[in-house]
Amino acid sequence: MKMICKLKNLLEQHKISQLGLAQQTGLSPGTVGKLARGEFTRIDENTVISLCKFFNLKTISDLIEIQIEDGDLV
Repeated sequence: MKMICKLKNLLEQHKISQLGLAQQTGLSPGTVGKLARGEFTRIDENTVISLCKFFNLKTISDLIEIQIEDGDLV
């Protein structure tokens, strides 16, 4: 299975930079950058809540998608 973060698309839709998002949410620029590039292996609860609040997301699936690959459900 693979986690896919939709942050890059959210940033583009809301016309905000990674640095701007970090400043407005209090998240570190490194965290925001890694999520936007999809370079993460885990995500902190505070990070999820901060991003969902900022973008007014109703469900975590608006931020993170789980992609099932062949052989994952064996």
